[in-house]
Amino acid sequence: MQETNEMPALELALLRRSLGEIAGRVEHCDGCGRALLIGERVYEFEGRGRRCALCADRERQAPADSHTVHTAAHGHSIRLLDRRPAKRAA
Repeated sequence: MQETNEMPALELALLRRSLGEIAGRVEHCDGCGRALLIGERVYEFEGRGRRCALCADRERQAPADSHTVHTAAHGHSIRLLDRRPAKRAA
């Protein structure tokens, strides 16, 4: 088997496709266009869209709403619940 530093065409195509799908799900600031980070606070302004904390400071009006940026798996991940009966005091 011959080793090469070049990425095979199929592998490169799959990588580009997956990165494109991820980029489409990431929230962006409507002020600066920056991709928002997980855990970052985002502010919604009526008629002006969403703004990151940096751009929100430049707005003259108060934000109508705000939320925290979550991962794409938010709400779809598995939660483990402890369903064991409570221990009784002796």
